[in-house]
Amino acid sequence: MSKFVTRTDHIHNPADYQTSQEELRRKLGSLYLQHLYLWDSNYWYVSLEDWGKVLKDVTFGMPKYTKERFDCSNFAMLTSARVSETYKLNTCGICVGDSPWGYHGFNLILAEDGLYYFEPQTGDVYSVTENSGYRAHIVILG
Repeated sequence: MSKFVTRTDHIHNPADYQTSQEELRRKLGSLYLQHLYLWDSNYWYVSLEDWGKVLKDVTFGMPKYTKERFDCSNFAMLTSARVSETYKLNTCGICVGDSPWGYHGFNLILAEDGLYYFEPQTGDVYSVTENSGYRAHIVILG
C-alpha cells in the first residue's frame, strides 16, 4: 500500500460547443500556417474559462522535462491526448513553430471567443493575436 494519498478533484463536465471542419479551417486561416492537418469532420470546444480548468487538470502531474527524451513536443502531444481522453474535446491541437525560446512544440486551443496558444510547460495562455512570441507553422487537430 502506498504511503501517500493523492486526492484529485476533477472538474465538472463543461458545456461544449461544436463546429465543422470547414468552419474551423476558416478560423485557422488567419494564422497563415505552412501545414494544417484536420483529422475530424466535427470539433468540440469550450469557453476560455473552462479551458483554464481543463488544462490545469490535464497538465497536473506531467513528467519531468528531459532533453531529447521528454521535451516540448512530448508535452504538447501528451496535453492534447489527455484533453481528448478525459474531456472528449478535439480542439487542443499540437503546434510546431516559433516561441520566445526558438523553434518549439506547444498547443493551440479553440475557445468560444477565439484561438489561443497554450504553453504546457508553464501553463501560460496567449491569444493568437497577442504579441507573445508564439507563432504556429504546423497545426494538427483531431
